[in-house]
Amino acid sequence: MKVEGLFPRTWRALVRGRGRPALWLIPVGLLAVWGGWFLQARIIVYERSAQARLELHREVYAIDAPVEGRVVMTQVELHRAVHAGEVLVELEHAQEERRVAEAEAVLQGLGPQLEAARAELEAEQSGLVEQKGQGVAGVEEARARLADAEAVARRAQEEEATTQRLWKRGVLSEMEWRRSHTELERAQATERAARATLARVRSEGSVQSTDRRTRLAALRGVIARLEAEESVARANVERLRQELERRVIRAPADGVLGETASVRVGAQLQAGAPIATIVAGGAVRVVAQFSPEALGRIREGQRARMRLEGFSWTEFGMLEASVVAVASEVREGLVRVELSVDELPSGIPLEHGLPGLVDIAVGQATPSRLVLRTLGRGLDAPARTQPKALRVGGETELPKGGS
Repeated sequence: MKVEGLFPRTWRALVRGRGRPALWLIPVGLLAVWGGWFLQARIIVYERSAQARLELHREVYAIDAPVEGRVVMTQVELHRAVHAGEVLVELEHAQEERRVAEAEAVLQGLGPQLEAARAELEAEQSGLVEQKGQGVAGVEEARARLADAEAVARRAQEEEATTQRLWKRGVLSEMEWRRSHTELERAQATERAARATLARVRSEGSVQSTDRRTRLAALRGVIARLEAEESVARANVERLRQELERRVIRAPADGVLGETASVRVGAQLQAGAPIATIVAGGAVRVVAQFSPEALGRIREGQRARMRLEGFSWTEFGMLEASVVAVASEVREGLVRVELSVDELPSGIPLEHGLPGLVDIAVGQATPSRLVLRTLGRGLDAPARTQPKALRVGGETELPKGGS
């Protein structure tokens, strides 16, 4: 066979159908490529919610009149932005201001009295210390004089005894003996006086110490009474200030005035009367409900995307989010999942209650694994719906109505 004629004959053979088996190479190759993709490709697996919506956290504060009174100033206007601590309504409070001023005057008057009593107490305490020192010195002096008088009396007694013996022997005259006897009596009198002086000094020191201690106790009582009065006066001032502050109604938080009542200057408000509500803004989050099968697969930190109903994702895009909390129990057949909003496409307003669907990336899997998982769920479905057998008396029975 010539080489020049090989290609034309081959071409004619293929055209006549003799080369038809070679055409199967194309589907075989495609099947091999698909099989490799089916077994090896990694696909992100998403868990889709049953329902979801945007929730805008808002704190609503109801403002009521705390006390009864006549309105003297009001700044309550519907939809007006307010700041925390801003005065909204003032009730008449002239009488309360006078009471506060009187209580503050009483409190200020007790301060100097208390300071004077404390200074007097300190002076008395210092005087008591000095008096104790002086008393000790006086007693020591009296003791020294008594000791000197006792010594003089002993010498006089010895001289009187010697003089008496000499007089009886006739050595001295009676006059000399009587003079020595007189000196003895004088020395004894001086000794008695010194002893009495010592007793008097001791008694006087004790009496003076007792008097000072009595004055100290009285001063401490005065100080305690003044401190109690000061505490009562301070508490009274605080109470009156709180009553005064209750008549100045302020905004509890930043926000916007929602529902407002008709509050005009001169109107008489009753205690508990509604004045307004403040709606404080907060962060936006996504709240989604998933089937119980999502438990264990959805975890904190997983990425998610949300398609909002009414906003085509091809035109507006999808909202990017992250899982921040997953409920640990099923309620009403669904599991609650909360997500934070990471990125909001432009053109989509932040409105409370916008519905949509959330897809959470829970992992990756090959197409073959996904097919097997789907088949497994399909096989498990009849088992879950089949009625359970009951154990009665050691025998297995089906519930009534079962076969």
